[in-house]
Amino acid sequence: MQNNLATNLRHLCADYPSVASVCRDIGINHQQFAKYLSGRSAPSPNNLRRICRFFDINEGILLGAPEDLRRHTTRLAKTDADRRRDPLTDAFPGDLQKLRPFLGAYQIFFRAPNDPTKAIINVAFLDERDRLVYSRIIEALGDDKTKTRRWTRCDGKVAHRAGQIFVVDSERGPDAPLCLYILNKPHRDKTGLLFGTMSYLASLSGRTPTSSPVVWKKVESYRSVRELFSSCGKIDLNSNRIDLKVRQHLTSPGV
Repeated sequence: MQNNLATNLRHLCADYPSVASVCRDIGINHQQFAKYLSGRSAPSPNNLRRICRFFDINEGILLGAPEDLRRHTTRLAKTDADRRRDPLTDAFPGDLQKLRPFLGAYQIFFRAPNDPTKAIINVAFLDERDRLVYSRIIEALGDDKTKTRRWTRCDGKVAHRAGQIFVVDSERGPDAPLCLYILNKPHRDKTGLLFGTMSYLASLSGRTPTSSPVVWKKVESYRSVRELFSSCGKIDLNSNRIDLKVRQHLTSPGV
């Protein structure tokens, strides 16, 4: 099994510029990884999972017969060739290693399109599936007349490119418009806030193209999804539910 692992790792690494670049992206010591390549050592369960996740392969194939791995990578190559016909294939997820720390739940704050004194709070979830990062954004706005809430769900993809995070999403349906978020994490900022802009079609007469400064605030812990959803809605920009840094970004002129 250890010899199979060494042979399979050498085969997989051949598709990359260098073994050093593979070690850097996985986050494994180069000298230790060299022992795996030579068959002198086997990775710990934790390192084995990290290697499998990086190469997008399961442990059975990585530790199995080299001919099985080659058949697997040949099938993947054909799939990748088909995907390359899509001009945006390489855009998502971009730099997956840098994007992974941003997975999780968020509150989204942006200015209400029809009332500059109000902000809207939505909830977002970012999760990884098959080496892509997907977004799910929930909006729940109250209706003063009916005393009910109108729920909207948008699904999309997330990319990390040029040091920025891009989220493109849409509601279901052939005529549903797209929404674009461009987000940035300030250098050395530890608040869990992402600052940026969003562009979308407002749910107003004529579906007016609209943009707004936006802040994504990471929610590190919560008791239930229902608790998160309860924070959704429209509130006053001066509400104490909005952090000072969030308010400053939403009200900054020229943003």
